[in-house]
Amino acid sequence: MNDLEELKKALNVAGVGAILQQPQIDRVLAEIIERNNPLRQNLPRRPGSGSAYIHNARTARGSAAFVDDTDEPTEQEGTYVQKSFTYKTILQRGKVTRRLQKQGKTLLDIEAEEIESALQSVRDKEEQALIVGDGSTNPKEFSGLRKLIPAGQQISAGANGGPLTLKLLDEAIDKVIGNPNMLLMTKAMHRKLNSLLQAQQRFTETVEVKGGFRLQAYQGIPIFRTIWQPANEVQGTANDTQSLYIFESGPEVFISVLTELTMERLAKKSSQGNEFDVFEDETLVIKNELKAARLKGLNLV
Repeated sequence: MNDLEELKKALNVAGVGAILQQPQIDRVLAEIIERNNPLRQNLPRRPGSGSAYIHNARTARGSAAFVDDTDEPTEQEGTYVQKSFTYKTILQRGKVTRRLQKQGKTLLDIEAEEIESALQSVRDKEEQALIVGDGSTNPKEFSGLRKLIPAGQQISAGANGGPLTLKLLDEAIDKVIGNPNMLLMTKAMHRKLNSLLQAQQRFTETVEVKGGFRLQAYQGIPIFRTIWQPANEVQGTANDTQSLYIFESGPEVFISVLTELTMERLAKKSSQGNEFDVFEDETLVIKNELKAARLKGLNLV
């Protein structure tokens, strides 16, 4: 009888509902945001100083000629130009209230998570500027590939846009002197390239890049995919085209850094919360314009 009474006292889900049930919450915060920083991971970063990165470039040199043994050669001088790349600041400010930090500490460190999110946000903004930054329309940002690559290093798919072809891509690659080592395009354009290679039964190769990642390559050039190349560039009557870029990162194409990515806590001005800034000062440098090319006006038809 005692055992029966004990059984009658047993709790069950129907009897107590959810009052005594402790919910199990995943302590890992999921970011439903795409992270994509291939340029940052593989473009060289070099320390800078001053207000801008400044370099001198030779634009023309003297010409050699055949002479007779009694000829006096004519002196010829090269021509030079000075180029400047001004450092710009990318910054995000964050704040976590004292009460929220206290209430959430049993689940995760909310402040640490917000700092990490701000760091990633700055890295994303950097990559976007590396592609489409335009210092002439927005003096607060540095100019990116689309702005810095001159017209002579650009190939168009057509007056009103056109599809990607291997012939066009090869022409763009040939525009880059030296050994191009980065081919940058959107995911959709990458799929288009894959379909072209499969149609011609071309071999798809992969190469290892910095960080130990293996990427698909075309003619030995690793293909980096980006989410920051827009698909609504205007080409003649078309307003749905996009570009891809080929360049040789290294001594002549790199990021000059005045201040590396930094998190700094701000002076506490209220008991209600803590503020912090995440920032970096840098600029994209293309010392030799012949080291980069742009294939523009591409559509996905």
